[in-house]
Amino acid sequence: MTDRTTAPPALLPDSSTDAPREADHERWTAVADEVAARLATDVVDRDRVGAAPHAEVELLRSAGLLPLLVPTSSGGHGGSWLTAFDVVSRIARVDTSIGHVLGYHYLHSWRTRLHRRPDVVERLDAGTAANHWLWGGAGNPRDAGLELVPTEGGYRVHGKKFFATGAEVSDRVIASGTVTTSGQKYGFALPTHTDGVVHGGDWDSLGQRMSASGSITFDGAFLAEEDILGPGEQTDPSAPAYPSLSAIGFQVLLALLAVATAEGALSTGAEYTRTKSRPWATSGVSAADDDPLVRARYGELASQVRAARALTDRAGRAWVAAASRGWELTHEERGEVSVELSAAKVVTTQAALDATQGVYELTGARATKTGQGLDRFWRDVRTLTLHDPVSYKAVEVGDHLLKGAHPEPSGYS
Repeated sequence: MTDRTTAPPALLPDSSTDAPREADHERWTAVADEVAARLATDVVDRDRVGAAPHAEVELLRSAGLLPLLVPTSSGGHGGSWLTAFDVVSRIARVDTSIGHVLGYHYLHSWRTRLHRRPDVVERLDAGTAANHWLWGGAGNPRDAGLELVPTEGGYRVHGKKFFATGAEVSDRVIASGTVTTSGQKYGFALPTHTDGVVHGGDWDSLGQRMSASGSITFDGAFLAEEDILGPGEQTDPSAPAYPSLSAIGFQVLLALLAVATAEGALSTGAEYTRTKSRPWATSGVSAADDDPLVRARYGELASQVRAARALTDRAGRAWVAAASRGWELTHEERGEVSVELSAAKVVTTQAALDATQGVYELTGARATKTGQGLDRFWRDVRTLTLHDPVSYKAVEVGDHLLKGAHPEPSGYS
């Protein structure tokens, strides 16, 4: 009988696939820590303003983080996905929005590989390495698809996407559209500042206020034939499994951002408790961090977040191992990774929400002052976790246990 509670051996989290080289890993995590320290100096004020993160992107660019995953053969750093996940986490613990932009940059630039034109991938990799391009995306499966109208030398792109994290501050945007004359769907990579690409600047949500996640409109923007990546196969059930890894990759990053934000909330809250909180009058202690109830509650929340981190890391490693299989990846292997991710999100969502709101129980009434900025952690997690209702993830895990079923691929169109 198949054990439906774990991934197949080839995709277990202890896989050595894409294992980071220790020296490179330490180098880039140290850079991430330096960037995070810079961001921490004014994150509360920047969050209050909620402007598009142009200056923050320049910080990422100058730190050399953008070509991290680009192969050395194309001029990049040749870093591993596991290093990229760690880099994103370290930044997101301080500033979830910028962690979001960076994580999606890594995924969007990698998504070029899910199509059929390696020559285009190599050219774009070289451009990212040489120019430190930031990548954004214009994909949302709940929006209407973009239309590609044939014209001399390529196509005119028409349509609107209402959610495009990072696109407003990007150099290249990846999307897909359907040719009006043939019904063929293509993925493409377009220079962001092409005439006819219009950014709405309309992101006004509770959290992720600096993630530049507003709308993007294509009003007849010219798409050159050379920027076509290949057929769009992410949601085609008859296509290989490899292209459908894109949607799981987005979910891995959302889970990673949620757990990193929870870690940041607990770290910030603990520092406040140690240095500013006053003990409750009937606690019998002279310092808030000596209160046994406070200590126990911090321990409970930290334990939940540790469990969420372990499951998210496990899912991330399974996704990396699946990605390393490339076009040889089977649908069953892809399905097992999807279940791993769904299980992680069930735990991560609740742990992150509990930690980011529970920290107020442990810091006191004065911690609710706007200038403290503790609320940003909960607002960011609440916004992130609504991207994909966790109840449906629980159903997927239950269906796998009861029926051996795998979630159907869904993607960004």
